Amino acid sequence: MTEDEVVLITRYVRAVCPQQKIDEYTSDTWEDFLLPYSVDEARAAIRTHITRGNAFISIGEIVAEIRKAREDRLSRHTEALPPAGAHDDASYKAALLHERRAIADGRVTPTTVPALPPGHTTAPYEGRGRALLRAVGRDTTSRRPELAASCPHCRAVTGQPCTDSHGRPRRDAHPSRVDASHALAAGQPPVNRHEVEMDMERRRAASAAALAQQPNDDTAMTNDSETTPS
Repeated sequence: MTEDEVVLITRYVRAVCPQQKIDEYTSDTWEDFLLPYSVDEARAAIRTHITRGNAFISIGEIVAEIRKAREDRLSRHTEALPPAGAHDDASYKAALLHERRAIADGRVTPTTVPALPPGHTTAPYEGRGRALLRAVGRDTTSRRPELAASCPHCRAVTGQPCTDSHGRPRRDAHPSRVDASHALAAGQPPVNRHEVEMDMERRRAASAAALAQQPNDDTAMTNDSETTPS
């Protein structure tokens, strides 16, 4: 703001606050406070203060309103990348400083933070949590190696715990998933659900055959009674 523009601001205050004392020395004093700011900022600050029902405004209140408006604009802004070609630290800092001044002065509209993608329907907060971790450069992979592969038994996805028959999370992973994770770590083909079902059928058949070979308890007792002399 120039000295002539400060005089215009004092006249503007006299017009909106006719009861406030403004003399020929007011602009000389207000120059020490208003020169760093623009005319538009000062006029907006005066309008904001007066529309709240105040009949008078001091130079301190004008500056306070200007600073409040600047802080509000900066708080709603997300700093962008530096201009093309500005790769060194000095250029980057200069670009950020120029951008911040433009936002604070009101010459540029603040750019708000983009919204995070919505979470999955099965786990509404899992997608947001991973997006936040990726935004700060954190690894989103699971810390449990047995969950590296998807579960062939309950179909739990990579990184998520296995579930029981009621859909509740299990503390331990299914054995078939542990085998699948080991195979994945070793670079072997992943275990699929069909192979797991076939293996379970073979185990059931082997168990049934073993049970069939064992003598029935009632038959054994009958045979024993028949061979026992009276």
